Amino acid sequence: MSSLSKSIFISAFPIFALVVMIDSLWSIFQSGISLPDVAHLLTAVSIVFFFSRVFIKPLARTDSVLLPYTFCVFLGCLISLLVRSLQEESNFRVISVIFNLILTIGWIVYLLWYSFFQKRNATNNTILKVGNTLPLLQFENASKEEVTSTQFAGTPSIFIFYRGNWCPFCMAQIKEMVAHHERLTDLNINTVFISSQPHGYSKNLTKKYPLDFQFLVDVDGNVSKQLDIFAEYGLPFGFQLFGYKSHTTLPTIIITDSNEKIVYTNQTDNYRVRPEPITLLKIIDEHV
Repeated sequence: MSSLSKSIFISAFPIFALVVMIDSLWSIFQSGISLPDVAHLLTAVSIVFFFSRVFIKPLARTDSVLLPYTFCVFLGCLISLLVRSLQEESNFRVISVIFNLILTIGWIVYLLWYSFFQKRNATNNTILKVGNTLPLLQFENASKEEVTSTQFAGTPSIFIFYRGNWCPFCMAQIKEMVAHHERLTDLNINTVFISSQPHGYSKNLTKKYPLDFQFLVDVDGNVSKQLDIFAEYGLPFGFQLFGYKSHTTLPTIIITDSNEKIVYTNQTDNYRVRPEPITLLKIIDEHV
């Protein structure tokens, strides 16, 4: 139920912020600029700008608290509350204060609840412990042909499990890795990207990045379940309209040596916090 609630929340919250932003702009247009409406607008715009920014120019990672945005959201809410306590005019828009409070609470919920995978604890995942041999994994490529992890044996590999083409952080992460393509090739590293999304989306990535990277499909999330990185209702509600399935995978990185022994994993508990490529290259230089 918690996962489904998250799926609904992440679709509804930005839309609500957009509605509030339009409401504040409309109020300013009708009645002129006032401090309450400016505070109202500041909170809404901060949230709308963050989510728009993420999709317009995707980021591979952020800090966990999104400090600049959080400061603006709280400032807008504080100004709204102070003005409400000092202003006694009958035409004061109480609804703007209510909206501001809802948005601020929603932002806190986004930072402390939605962004985190509460049930994820890397130390509890006995399958992906460093030193273990990677179990046999079965995927399909974009053409629906079977591919197994043993096909990458004999050469060090990076397996990057990402949520799907709909996830801007995942797309930015892939783009970062592509930028280091030559270095990875020089090191003779298999770079494998895995998602449970429909094959067509993975085929699009194969065409976009015609390199020796692999874009594979985890059919029905079977590999994610096998590795205990399955994310029930990980897809934002409504994205099913684009052909995606409701369940996804938790962002995960696994590096193995030529003997398929795991030398590193990153099992982030915050979907916005991910390792940089230089960190992965350093791990490869040290252990592979």
